[in-house]
Amino acid sequence: MNGIIPIEHETNCCSAANNSLLLSSSGPDIPNLTVSGKIRAFITIFLFFISMLLNGSFLLKLQKTKKGNKRTTCHTRMQVLLKNLMLANLLETLLIMPLDAVWNLTVQWHAGDLLCRILSFLKLFSMYAVAFIVVVISLDRCLAITMPLTRKRQLNLGKHMLASVWLISIIFAAPQLFIFRVIAIENRLDGSFSQCSTHGSFSAWWQLTLYNLFTFSCLFILPLLLMLICNTIIIRTMTHGTKKLQLNCTRNVMPQARLKTLKMTVAFATLYIICWTPYYVIGIWYWFEPEMISKVSDPVNHFFYLFGLLNPCLDPVIYRYFSM
Repeated sequence: MNGIIPIEHETNCCSAANNSLLLSSSGPDIPNLTVSGKIRAFITIFLFFISMLLNGSFLLKLQKTKKGNKRTTCHTRMQVLLKNLMLANLLETLLIMPLDAVWNLTVQWHAGDLLCRILSFLKLFSMYAVAFIVVVISLDRCLAITMPLTRKRQLNLGKHMLASVWLISIIFAAPQLFIFRVIAIENRLDGSFSQCSTHGSFSAWWQLTLYNLFTFSCLFILPLLLMLICNTIIIRTMTHGTKKLQLNCTRNVMPQARLKTLKMTVAFATLYIICWTPYYVIGIWYWFEPEMISKVSDPVNHFFYLFGLLNPCLDPVIYRYFSM
């Protein structure tokens, strides 16, 4: 889905985002729909409705809360961050889950070259946005503890970070528009087969590897490191007591509410790491040992991918838990 495992290997050739389809007209086996592929499509659609319901309900509740209550600056800033996170979750849900389910059922690509390029771009864009916004939430809470700012500077900093997240996500995902295209293959036994792939877009193997490494680093390694650093500082601060929680809020905000906000931030980052680490570990394993594809069964690959899709479904649950 995101460029880690090549498309001809990753779950029925249906979900990788930046890889090549190594098929030719010499007669390779055309991939077929499997039972595990059908199960994955069914579960993906189920998660799609769950994610839409939870994230949509969260946004409606947040909007009603904003209209009905007066909020302090720190709460307002956190609300804006959470709203952007849920919007990114909805974008990821709308773009990735239905497309993945249909692609698994059809096995090959039937939507044409233009949609191949646009949807490949939008998929990666939404994944960048989610990862970066979780980082911004962690960074915002960390800075609020270590470098208390004035209310105006706090709001301006939050707006600048969020604007940068959406802009950088667009820029980093833009190459998808140019490297993806529809590849048509004629097979003597199985007939024609078309796939949305990067096959032929890179003149050398190292170019594809470099692009995959860049995507992997920006989607997982860099966010992982930043989350770990920021949340380690947050956890250390919480364990040393409320005296170090200098959040620059008004005096009528109770320390317990501040602690809940910090715990929620740690929970968001932890959930992202837990949900996506297995999938990315499989990707790293493939880079160093391509033969691993034959060692890992399709159901296991499907499970790791579906486990990652739990992330946008569970974010609203975390918010609900810590807002009670």
